[in-house]
Amino acid sequence: MNEDKHMSIFEAPKCLVSTDDNGQFKVEEEILKQIQEIDKQLVILAITGLYRTGKSYLMNRLANSSNGFPLGKTIESKTKGIWIWCKDHPRKDNTVLVLLDTEGLGDVSKGDKDHDNRIFTLVVLLCNVLVYNMMSTFNQDAVDKLTFITEMSKNIRFQNRTESVDDEQLRMILPTFVLCLRDFSLELEKDGNKITPDVYLEDCLKLKQGDDSTINKYNRPRECILKYFCKRKCFVFDRPGGRKVLQQLECIPLEALSDEFIEETKLFLDYMYACESKVLLNSKPVNGRMFSTLIETYVNAIRNGAVPVVDDAFMAVANLENERMAAVAVKEFAEKLKMIELPVLKTNDFENLYQEIQKGALSKLRHESVFNSEKYEKNAV
Repeated sequence: MNEDKHMSIFEAPKCLVSTDDNGQFKVEEEILKQIQEIDKQLVILAITGLYRTGKSYLMNRLANSSNGFPLGKTIESKTKGIWIWCKDHPRKDNTVLVLLDTEGLGDVSKGDKDHDNRIFTLVVLLCNVLVYNMMSTFNQDAVDKLTFITEMSKNIRFQNRTESVDDEQLRMILPTFVLCLRDFSLELEKDGNKITPDVYLEDCLKLKQGDDSTINKYNRPRECILKYFCKRKCFVFDRPGGRKVLQQLECIPLEALSDEFIEETKLFLDYMYACESKVLLNSKPVNGRMFSTLIETYVNAIRNGAVPVVDDAFMAVANLENERMAAVAVKEFAEKLKMIELPVLKTNDFENLYQEIQKGALSKLRHESVFNSEKYEKNAV
């Protein structure tokens, strides 16, 4: 992708959403301008999870790089806010792979659990594949920490709806949920038979029967995952090596890692690279301009203390794209009119040529438009 190589977001990870002194989200305008220049469909992969669980390593591998996103070697959380790195998609033409790395959730030093909820909500709305990274097994303690998932339905809404979001609507906008379990040492067996990581995940999500407070607490996060993430996938990773290997993961060559870890990472990469592009509700692929509008709309809502309204964001995208496409249609229409060789001796011949050019311009506008283009057609040709 050649024409985008000069942009810094293709060279290294850049901060996309930071936090100001008041704890409010702030979109980095220079980075947003670069995103707007990407006129290709996007596959948007985001990674989140508790801090210090090795999220950034997986993102660097997705970028086919040994470094880029910083890997902390101490107990401190390294990534702050949301960072972005764009790459040519390794297996899809005319497509950009967008990697979003989020600051680790559950860092008690932040002292603000709502901050985690806002980060999680924002990244869920922006991506079409969400990788949730955690250490070891998907046990009760791990599930109990998924408070941001149980709060999610309160943090997203549709226009003119005061009640809970419709389940089907949420499924249409929420990403594929990919669970990555690191340093996983259990034998994947059940009743003496080998099982896949996917079966292990679904087994962990099974609900208990009953209606007392303990069972309700157990079921609640599982219900939310089952309800809102209808497409789920699970990968397990063995330890890549000993402590020294973990401390030098950025610079150690791939062949120095354990065979199991290398094979498991390959399976993960193959799956992620096969994921489809992000689309709007009408299956329109999202490009850089559309993505930047979504970012601004959602962040502005959160900054103003509001719950992000999906309809508002999608309509903002539709309006900008349709205005742009209408302007393109007008320009092409005018250029083709100029190409008519004069004089045209018969009025009917001229009208037929005019209508043919107009029909072609409108057809292209309707094909490229987002949602309803009727009002833009009237102003176009």
